[in-house]
Amino acid sequence: MAAAKQSIIVTGGNGFIASHIVSDALEARALPAHHFIGRFTDRLQSGYEVTASVRSEAKAQQLLETHPEWKGRLGFVYISDLVAPNAFDKLFDNRSYDFILHTASPVSFKVDDVKKDLIDPAVQGTLGLLQSAQKLGGPRLKRFVLLGSAVAALDSFEEDDVAGKDYTEDDWNPVTVENATERQDALLGYNASKKYAEKAGWDFMEEQKPAFDLTVINPDIVIGPMLHPLPGPSSINETNKFAVHNFMNGTYNAIEAVRFPFYHFVDVRDVAQAHILAMTVPSAANKRILLVSGLITPQLVANTIREHFPELKPRVSEGTPAQILPKGINPTNWDVSRSREIFGKDWKYRSLEESLVDTVHDILRHEKRWDNKTGEKAAK
Repeated sequence: MAAAKQSIIVTGGNGFIASHIVSDALEARALPAHHFIGRFTDRLQSGYEVTASVRSEAKAQQLLETHPEWKGRLGFVYISDLVAPNAFDKLFDNRSYDFILHTASPVSFKVDDVKKDLIDPAVQGTLGLLQSAQKLGGPRLKRFVLLGSAVAALDSFEEDDVAGKDYTEDDWNPVTVENATERQDALLGYNASKKYAEKAGWDFMEEQKPAFDLTVINPDIVIGPMLHPLPGPSSINETNKFAVHNFMNGTYNAIEAVRFPFYHFVDVRDVAQAHILAMTVPSAANKRILLVSGLITPQLVANTIREHFPELKPRVSEGTPAQILPKGINPTNWDVSRSREIFGKDWKYRSLEESLVDTVHDILRHEKRWDNKTGEKAAK
């Protein structure tokens, strides 16, 4: 008789990264079970029992319309306000989980109030879920995996033209809430939101000492094919928008003038796999794990798209192909040796070329669908 499947909850389940996590969890696409030891050896290869939290029933229906193969396999809990008191208690109504994967957090650089729209939801959402997990998670709950960001480790005030010592998991961004709110700077606000949400998690673990572990996954710019609902171009996630789609839709006419907020990336499929592995690898317990594949610059993106999609040359500016880094930009690199140590010899990052080619193919596929609809049209 087969053992019961392990159960997980993915918050923000209709998001860019979360939808990949849901897909991988349902199919248990990760390393073979013989990589896992200790209390996690009962991991099944036939998939997990997966529940996703979304803001409304309409959001759930939209996700199932995008992935009809998930009907009957993916459960839902509806949480409309992530910062309401005890908002996450309903996750545990007649349910229990082996693992919690918390991805729900605002990712936007267009906000009215950085504290209200970015920092508070990130911090309060993370802390609220941890509190509910400790109160209601019970003995079954083994680990809480938090989707953080590499921006929690970088230095927001570092000079752009001088590379410093490689960032590691020991580093913390010196940005403060006051820095972000005084300037009403959305980028600083986003960086502060990720730093303080993660800090809240570690402080909670230190002070409350719950029975479950905490692991934080810290990726840099995340790009890749999209599994979340995409009714039109405006639904493209923020990072794919500024790092890929804006090269195709006429936003970037002069490549030399384009600046990214950060200059390293990781593929969304690697981020999803890291979450699946982080649930079960014993050495991931109570660790921060940086995820970075390599360099991404506006010129590298333009070069790669124009090389692999010659039909897009009229849409993608050429720039100066030999000038890989923008003038005055020399970004500090990342030491990601911990990710390789924890995830093992089979762990490999997708290259920028593979990630960009797959992302552009995905966008072109969606553009054909959008152009066949009477609603929102793809920007040309």
